[in-house]
Amino acid sequence: MYIKIHRGTAQIGGNLIEIGTSQTRILFDAGANLPSLDEKEASDPIDIEGLTCGTPAFDWVFISHHHNDHCGLVERILPEIPIFSGAETHRILDVIADFTNSPRPNINFHFTNCQPIQLYDMRVTPVGVDHSAVDAYMFLIQADGKNILYTGDYRAVENIPVEIRRLLGLAGKLDVLISEGTNIRAEKRGENALQDEYEVEQWAYALMKKYDGTVFVLCSSTNEERIRAMHRAAKAAGRTVCEDLFLTAVRAPREENALRFVGNYTSKEKTPRTYAYFQRYFERRELLSAGSLAKIPGEKVIFVRTSMLPFLKKYLGSRPVSEKNLLIYSMWQGYWQTSAVQKLLTFCEDRKMNVVSLHSSGHAYRNTIQEFIRWLEPKALIPIHCDADDRSQFESLHPNCLMLRDGERWEV
Repeated sequence: MYIKIHRGTAQIGGNLIEIGTSQTRILFDAGANLPSLDEKEASDPIDIEGLTCGTPAFDWVFISHHHNDHCGLVERILPEIPIFSGAETHRILDVIADFTNSPRPNINFHFTNCQPIQLYDMRVTPVGVDHSAVDAYMFLIQADGKNILYTGDYRAVENIPVEIRRLLGLAGKLDVLISEGTNIRAEKRGENALQDEYEVEQWAYALMKKYDGTVFVLCSSTNEERIRAMHRAAKAAGRTVCEDLFLTAVRAPREENALRFVGNYTSKEKTPRTYAYFQRYFERRELLSAGSLAKIPGEKVIFVRTSMLPFLKKYLGSRPVSEKNLLIYSMWQGYWQTSAVQKLLTFCEDRKMNVVSLHSSGHAYRNTIQEFIRWLEPKALIPIHCDADDRSQFESLHPNCLMLRDGERWEV
């Protein structure tokens, strides 16, 4: 069995990891590069012969979760190559594609947590893991008497080592651990970053009790654990949660008590795919306008996005000017400097609305990574998904730390 990392050894995001044998080639994740924070137009020109161009040469592709830096190149994969993902990952990607009027991903098969899939001479077992994306997985890959674990992205791993040992069996040994290291430098946890979702929830609750007006929450619509934390905080604070059409569609299976509203313009003619979602909820009388939402009594928590400034203007225009409103910024601090966020912050400043940052990383910190390596005792460690300057941080965590380069093939 061999490992060839086409991209991801010296950067965060853009994962493209090939693992194969003399008979079989499988790609794990098809990630696009993370967007530049300076917002300059940047394409992702990478092409891999047999995967995105030429004659199909890969047998399968596995997607660990729905974040773009792990699945953003799915639409460029040659259509003859079958793609596996979790069912919920597939559904969320379809919703995002519909709201952005993009091609739906050509995902052919769904896998099940901890259920092995035999593919010719290789066995792949997805192992569900905690991350800021719901339906995220690690992959245990077995062939030629060797065992490799690719972590994808992970935050906490309390039960994973026991599950891996069960899958390996008494005589099994992990040969290689391919681990992400986004937060491998302990000091990368900023002063505004909290330890976990429980801590986010507690701080959010305190803020929701402090302000008498509306509390707006800016967070990723696909960060399910963060959204649930805000729901719990709002319930404890006696506030009504409000979700727009997109967030409602993304979270379709969840049934928390919430008001639904239209945050962005949609029409049957100009946005027919989005309008289909609108029509479904509108016919059930579950959608409110900004003005109607503003007139409903009681304190509220409203999830927003940077594209919803027109909604915010209409909503606040129908509210008493004396209210003390709050925006909770619950995203990675790096996005703070983007023009879209800056426009929202300027709007808040003009409206004399306070802004507080509450965020917990979706990635494991150094101590968790270190414990994970100690528990699994792999024969070799390959760091990925970390800044180039941080890779050396892994060398003190394992005596056999392999510093592969993009495009380098290594025989297990």
